[in-house]
Amino acid sequence: MKPRLEKLTLEPKYSFILQKDVYPYYPTPWHYHPEYELVLVLKSSGQRTVGDHTDTFTDGDLVFLGPNLPHAYQNDPAYYQGNPDLTAEAIVIHFREEFLGKTFFNLPEMIAINQLFDKAKFGLKITGNTRQQIADKMQEMLTLSGYRRITHLLHILELLSLSDEYQLLVSPGFVEQYVPAGTDPITKVHAYIIANFRKDISLANAAEVANMSIPSFCRSFKACTRKSFSHFLNEVRVGYACKLLLEDKFNISRVCYESGFNNMSNFNLQFKKVTGIPPLKYKKMRNENPSYSSGS
Repeated sequence: MKPRLEKLTLEPKYSFILQKDVYPYYPTPWHYHPEYELVLVLKSSGQRTVGDHTDTFTDGDLVFLGPNLPHAYQNDPAYYQGNPDLTAEAIVIHFREEFLGKTFFNLPEMIAINQLFDKAKFGLKITGNTRQQIADKMQEMLTLSGYRRITHLLHILELLSLSDEYQLLVSPGFVEQYVPAGTDPITKVHAYIIANFRKDISLANAAEVANMSIPSFCRSFKACTRKSFSHFLNEVRVGYACKLLLEDKFNISRVCYESGFNNMSNFNLQFKKVTGIPPLKYKKMRNENPSYSSGS
């Protein structure tokens, strides 16, 4: 199912959106918007889907999402049964990259935050001490006004940009605009895979792009990505297949070949390895999930 575009309303006296939401359950559909989004779950539990990644969430869950990245939150079934003791509460920040001017984040001092923005297009789940620090900052922001709101947001972005306490959520194949920076051999191979994953790519092709022997390339690629070349390639292809299944333009057989797999048997096998479920079940789950079709 295609995500819906959500148009966020910005109050004239503010340059970005900061709000605390309290609902019987999260009403957000499967949607996207051009703003960055930082979501701190204060209270409630359920299932969070970002792109082709699905995980459970509970109190304290914190994610940072890049622009136009489809996502949805669905609470556990008990939240939809009218129980007044159950509420879904969150603090949410939305901002556009140019909210401080078109060139602000291009300043030399903003290099680390620019790198953070590049990661955010995959969605980041924030963990550890960084999560707690940012949660405290977000709670404090609710009491602030004027320029202190902006300085707190910049401090949050700084904390995120300097931390390694995060998990990337979305696979490269789902993020069509993924363009790795740099010119080192493994980065060249990443770019080559993203540009050509729908074609027949061999290990020898990739090693040639990196200008390495096959054994050297395999060692270097695994050291950089913590994955084998074939595993990474299949993740990219499956991520793209998930995107096609959600768009619901093609039948599963067509999705198989559009994603770079050359037979249905291998497609089903690799899809289940990556997502945990077969492609047909994945498609049915997404289409039947009320979180992806309800309005807000």
